[in-house]
Amino acid sequence: MTGPTYVDWAITRSCNLRCRHCVGMESGELTHDEAVNVARDVIALAPKWVILEGGEPLLRPDLPEIGTMFRQAGIDVFVITNGNAFTEKRLRELASFRPRVLFSIDAADAETYEYIKPGGSLVTAEHWAARCAWLGIFHGTTAVLTRLTRHQARDIIRLTERLGGRTTVFLPLKPFGDGRVANPYYVQHALSPQEQEETVNDVFGARTDLDVFYDEPFIWNLAAAHGFLVGDSASGITVPEIRGCAAAHSLYIQTDGSVRPCMFCPASLTFGNAARESLSAVWTRMRASRVMSDWAERKSRQGACAECPGFDSCRGCLARTTILLGSPTASDPCCPMTPRASVAS
Repeated sequence: MTGPTYVDWAITRSCNLRCRHCVGMESGELTHDEAVNVARDVIALAPKWVILEGGEPLLRPDLPEIGTMFRQAGIDVFVITNGNAFTEKRLRELASFRPRVLFSIDAADAETYEYIKPGGSLVTAEHWAARCAWLGIFHGTTAVLTRLTRHQARDIIRLTERLGGRTTVFLPLKPFGDGRVANPYYVQHALSPQEQEETVNDVFGARTDLDVFYDEPFIWNLAAAHGFLVGDSASGITVPEIRGCAAAHSLYIQTDGSVRPCMFCPASLTFGNAARESLSAVWTRMRASRVMSDWAERKSRQGACAECPGFDSCRGCLARTTILLGSPTASDPCCPMTPRASVAS
């Protein structure tokens, strides 16, 4: 591997909503010139695609310029939006570089949606998703799943179908942000291992032509245990050829230029800053780090992950393990396969 499979870039910290599960943005934001230089560095790494998100990416005035840079370099672009910051002008600018647009739709009914996403309107998001679909740039939806919304998973699939999408990516709630606010919300709303398994069975038991993905590293092992297939097309978030956590195959750039393996990783897993040094140098440093090599090796792991026969198809969530247990080599505490691993050992 010479470069990351994809780069996920939080291009702005500005946002018009106050989502309760938001991972939070760094305090700084790159200037226009810094952002252009970072975009050039990303292009030099030749990823298969780039995700532009935020915050709310539509609020960054140079989004069309940066998106166009990637498209002219032959790199696919995905934009993740909350769907509530559109204007006709922003829609035209977005369509100008033909990204695949994913709408963050975290609930299927207006009451729950507007509780989770204060300041947002489900009706507004649906309207602009339909407009994007008419222009041929609506790709699908993402949905953070919590105890509040996991029973709406099939309804979110149906909503995505009605809007003309091709994919739905479910993202079970991860630890996030400032612990004073985030930890109580996570403890209250995160899915237990049993709830993860029940929700996976519900999601993959739905009849649909959509490419549905459940963004957890253990999904391939659960698929084998329950006899269902995991989609193999690129949704913008998934890496079809990689089974398990893709942290060693991607880069996440925070709004201030900090570089981490994924958007959920804490500041302790920062490997450099793309505004201050070559992104290639940061990528090389990350790939060569003891942290990443120990996390990826079963022999270096502790607890159930060290004993799991399906380790190579999972590896556990690097970010969650580091945040909740303080060590990248600990065992993923949310994995529903843990009892099976214990029996198998």
